[in-house]
Amino acid sequence: MDRVQELVSDKSGEMGLLVQSWVNIVLDDIASRGLLLSLKNEDRASLSAGQREYNLPDNTDHVFKVFVPAFGDPGGRLTKKNDDEFLELMFRDGFETQGRPVYYTIFSRLTLRLHPIPDTTNAPASPTTLQKLHIWRYRDIAHLDDDDDITEIKIKHIPTLIYGAYSLGAKFDSIADASEATAKYERGVARIVGDSYRDLDHPRQVAYRGL
Repeated sequence: MDRVQELVSDKSGEMGLLVQSWVNIVLDDIASRGLLLSLKNEDRASLSAGQREYNLPDNTDHVFKVFVPAFGDPGGRLTKKNDDEFLELMFRDGFETQGRPVYYTIFSRLTLRLHPIPDTTNAPASPTTLQKLHIWRYRDIAHLDDDDDITEIKIKHIPTLIYGAYSLGAKFDSIADASEATAKYERGVARIVGDSYRDLDHPRQVAYRGL
C-alpha cells in the first residue's frame, strides 16, 4: 500500500484508505480470473450422520471442490448443483433421503448443503471412524488477515495495480487516459500469469500487505 501511495504522491491517511479499497477491487478482479492461487484453502469437516448443512468460514469467496477421500474415486468427488437443480433432486429423491452424499450446493454463499444426507453407514458415529469432508475454496480478498500473503503479487507488479485502479474507476491525473490504462492493466495481468508459471522456484520478493 505504501508503494502505491508513494507513486501517486499522496501519503495521507485518507489516500491510504482509498488506495486500500482500490487495490482490493483490482485484486478481486484478478482473483475472479482464478489467477491468485495463494488464495486457495482446504478445510476439513467431520461427515456426520443426519447432518446436511455445513457452515463455511466468513472469508470464503468461492468453493470449487468438495470430496470425501474415504469413498474413493470417483464416488468421493461430489458434484456441484445450483439451487434449482438441488431442489429438483430433493423433490425427486425425498427431502429426508439418507445415504452416501453425491451432490452439494452453496446456499446463501456460506452454507454448504449435501444430498443425500449422510447416514450411519457413510458417516459412522464412532469418533475413530468419522469420514472427513474436504472443502477446497478461495478466500475472499476483503477478509484476509494482516499476515496473509498473496504471493503472486510482487514489487514489479505494482504498476499493474495502479493501472487497474485507474481502469476500474479511480482517477489519477498523472496517468494516461482510461483506455490506455486498461490496456496496460490487461498486459500487466498477463505478466502476472506468466510470472506465476516461470517463477515457481524464485523468492517471493514481497508479501501482499507490504505493498
